[in-house]
Amino acid sequence: MGPFHDAIKPVVEKLYASVKCGNEAQISIDSNSKPDYREGLEKELKALRESEMWQAGAVVRKLRPENN
Repeated sequence: MGPFHDAIKPVVEKLYASVKCGNEAQISIDSNSKPDYREGLEKELKALRESEMWQAGAVVRKLRPENN
């Protein structure tokens, strides 16, 4: 394994533990139960779609051989 694996291993282990014990599911349930859930979701998705990373990904996906 390389340095990248060593660097992210503690993060992945922490996330896995959070999923295993149900914390991640509870966060989703709580968020989805809010009365303004749809508005908040749309705001988050809009920010994601307008992000530089998302825009770069869209360009890269268009350049894939199967899309030409």
